[in-house]
Amino acid sequence: MFGIYIHVPFCAKICDYCDFRVMPANARLFEEYVGLLEREIRAFNDTHRGALSQARTLYLGGGTPSILPGACLERIFAVLTECGVRVESLDEVSMEFNPESCTEESVQMALSCGVRRFSLGLQTFSQTLLDRIGRRHTVERGFEALRLLTSLPQTKVSADLMFDLPGQSVDSFLSDVDRLSDFPLGHLSFYGLNVGERTLLGGRVSRGEEKIDESLYEPMYLGGVEILEKKGFSRYEVSNFAKPGDESLHNMNYWNRGEYIGFGPGAHSYFDGRRFCAPEMYPRWRDYVNAGSPDASLTYDDLDKDDVLTERVWLSLRQRSGLDLNALAADGISVSPEGYEPWVKKDFAMLDSGVLKLVGRGWIFMDSVVTDVLNACR
Repeated sequence: MFGIYIHVPFCAKICDYCDFRVMPANARLFEEYVGLLEREIRAFNDTHRGALSQARTLYLGGGTPSILPGACLERIFAVLTECGVRVESLDEVSMEFNPESCTEESVQMALSCGVRRFSLGLQTFSQTLLDRIGRRHTVERGFEALRLLTSLPQTKVSADLMFDLPGQSVDSFLSDVDRLSDFPLGHLSFYGLNVGERTLLGGRVSRGEEKIDESLYEPMYLGGVEILEKKGFSRYEVSNFAKPGDESLHNMNYWNRGEYIGFGPGAHSYFDGRRFCAPEMYPRWRDYVNAGSPDASLTYDDLDKDDVLTERVWLSLRQRSGLDLNALAADGISVSPEGYEPWVKKDFAMLDSGVLKLVGRGWIFMDSVVTDVLNACR
């Protein structure tokens, strides 16, 4: 499978925990950004004729794609169509929304462009916690956005939560999961807070003004999984849960090491067997596009055999499909049982017809399992 990712770097407000390459929304830049994006897409199409027509998924992420004016969104889809992307025939067209920019107008514009899967960033239903992590929307605005999106016919809706937030209790998070999963949506994700040192929240933590209670991570995660499984959601990746047929095809392509091309500042790609990314800072990305998007300005991450094996093991074990030891053996790689048997004995993993899968508390210790398996590869 081949996918296309469009990175929209603008946000109405930078959240206190955010360490992504995003920038405060400046309406004066929207037109410039879309013009540069059009040129970047056309430059790729000129040098890789026919590649974009092979795409099966399209994902607009950020940042906050829903902050763009409708005319800008139309131009993005128009240039993709011009370059061979058959939007109406794609298997999946997704777009991220934030509650404060999820309106009837923005949703209808997205639908008219071909979006059929909406991903809504909620994070929590506690106003105190929303304020504490610097989110712009209110709890009620989040519910309004949920009601709007889940009322749409023939669309798929996903929503995101965060856990292990400063001041968040286990009961508070599990209540969020319970309330969200009562809505008629087919996909739900929750992510443990990762505090970046250079973020506003990271600064407060380092100064002792905020504290993250890491002991709550496990009961929050396992409790959330239990609630969702009782409501018909299946964990198909460590942080992602879906009802049958509602899995994210675009993200599954990432995890299965499928190829994709990214456009926009800092967008990552995996194409022709190479991983690379465009300049991350907006001014440098602008210079890159104005120079004709030369390959020499890209940052490449060329993978050797060990890198490929690490990706293969890590990306496989984070999915419910697991790591196929027989497939590794067919490629000349054997895994000594000492790398996984201790985890199987603890009921943290299971071996199913030659496929190693995480179970139970094993998902909490995923990184350690990956390390042990990699050390046992011969």
